[in-house]
Amino acid sequence: MDYETFKRIKKGNGKALEALIDAHLKKAWFISFQLTEHVCRGAPLLIKAWKASLEQIISAQTAPKEDFREILHSNLLKLYLIGVEDDPEFESLPVPQVAKKYQQFVAETELLPNDLKPAYLMNVYGNLSTARLAQILGIPTESVADSVKQAAENITKASGALRRDKQAAKIQLSAEFRNPSDSGFEDIVIPAYLNTALIHEINHLLNKPVIQNRKEQNAMTTKTNNIRAKGSTKAVSKRSNKKAKIIVISAVVLAVVILGVIFIPKLVGRNTGKNSSITTYNVETITTGNVDTTISGSGTLSPVSKETLATAKAGTVTAVNYEVGDKVEEGAVIAVIKEENGSETDFTAPYDCILIELPISTEDELAANSQIAMVMGTDGFTMGIAVDELDISTVKVGQEVDFTIDAVDGSYTGRVTAVSYNGSSSGGTTAYQITAQVDYVEGVYPGMSASAEIVIESSGEGLLVPVDAVRTSGDQNYVYLAPSGAAEGTEYEEDQLDVSDLTKVTVETGMSDGSYILIESDELAEGDLIVITKITSTQTGSDSESQGGFGGMSGFPGGGGMDFGDFDFENFDPNNMPPNGEGGFPGGMGGN
Repeated sequence: MDYETFKRIKKGNGKALEALIDAHLKKAWFISFQLTEHVCRGAPLLIKAWKASLEQIISAQTAPKEDFREILHSNLLKLYLIGVEDDPEFESLPVPQVAKKYQQFVAETELLPNDLKPAYLMNVYGNLSTARLAQILGIPTESVADSVKQAAENITKASGALRRDKQAAKIQLSAEFRNPSDSGFEDIVIPAYLNTALIHEINHLLNKPVIQNRKEQNAMTTKTNNIRAKGSTKAVSKRSNKKAKIIVISAVVLAVVILGVIFIPKLVGRNTGKNSSITTYNVETITTGNVDTTISGSGTLSPVSKETLATAKAGTVTAVNYEVGDKVEEGAVIAVIKEENGSETDFTAPYDCILIELPISTEDELAANSQIAMVMGTDGFTMGIAVDELDISTVKVGQEVDFTIDAVDGSYTGRVTAVSYNGSSSGGTTAYQITAQVDYVEGVYPGMSASAEIVIESSGEGLLVPVDAVRTSGDQNYVYLAPSGAAEGTEYEEDQLDVSDLTKVTVETGMSDGSYILIESDELAEGDLIVITKITSTQTGSDSESQGGFGGMSGFPGGGGMDFGDFDFENFDPNNMPPNGEGGFPGGMGGN
């Protein structure tokens, strides 16, 4: 996870939290339902996993190495294994549905036995590596890989009745559905009630304060209505006509009622305590190293060269000389077909290749245009990586790329082969697709998961300290030297150390990876001991205790969510409200 996203989530930034919902909720809802096979279990599983993921990030001292998707999907699996009780409140939710063209893959997954389905689902659609799954499941990586392989074989056998000339199209469609960009899940509709319940629980987690006065209320930024029912209705100008004004008034009143009924009792019950903080001081050692700024992404591998061999005419298979997985030299005869007129046709390898599909056997009767085999070249694999608009200018064709492939050990070096200048926008950000290529790796096949990392800037060797060690006063940055006699790892309570007695050293700061930062100072050297101040906020005298430091959250109600603009609360006449609750407040609690 990049440092900026990490920092915004810790502060409860509404836009950051809304972006997480936009980017990950649809696929997470699909996975939750597929794991539990019922909306009454899938919905609470999703909400619990989302909360657990935010708690994990908020409580972390440094940005996690995993992105939010990996954290969320890991928690989905962990909580599923523990078990989640049915919640009948979600019984009326519709089942998440992908686009019709992808439903065959969902149906195949649903037929898997319970001992194979979770690992396959989380590997193929949850994008969790076999190593990560092994860690969660508590079994060897090899066992997870075997389970995923067995599940894939079961699916292949179950779909064997498909026409052979449809196999290539199905493989392409499958890769499209599994694409890490999650485009295959765009058609899933998030029920308004599920969306509202999730936002409600996030507010509980962040422990937002109750609105204190109308002035504060009017100063809020607007996002909540958009989050609660994205796409359900277009905004209507409050000044356009009388009817529009009534609709907005009704929406505001309904919003206030919902806010009061749902949040105030909860918050009053939770915020009766007193806020306080605990300060501790840790001793750390200055180290040396370098800081890299990187772009990373994950996806599935596709062969640089792939070709399907097919018959031109009907005939009978008289010879099959290889098996799936065999290496075949250019020109070697893979199979022989005897046509109806008695002539024989040799089907040869178009180049040095690996045989990845061979759906024929000797004596098979084939129709015209039937598939004989599918081969992939040994000239390597490619993978698409989405790069943020802020970083795309730093990526060039020929740049080195470090690949990690889940199915095999080690890392491999590749190159950027193409950069797209046609961006795609989602959630307010624009990304550009780049293509990276890596040499052929033994035992790697199309569709396998991989991660790629590109170093776009490197600092060079220098002094490194934890980010929390650097203090700022005006335009000066400085660190505190540890007291005499201190050792690395020593922790002092607040009453054991007076910071004003410590030596303060001014430093110049450089690049940071979110956890460590480069510093320069003639007074410091590798091995010197410094003090890091850690402040933990707590709430005492109540039913909860939480880490402090969360900022206002635009996009969620309670302390920074709803913008009521210039609405005149003092002169509002409730008798002007339209009948029957008409008012267009989108996606209210319990709405559909």
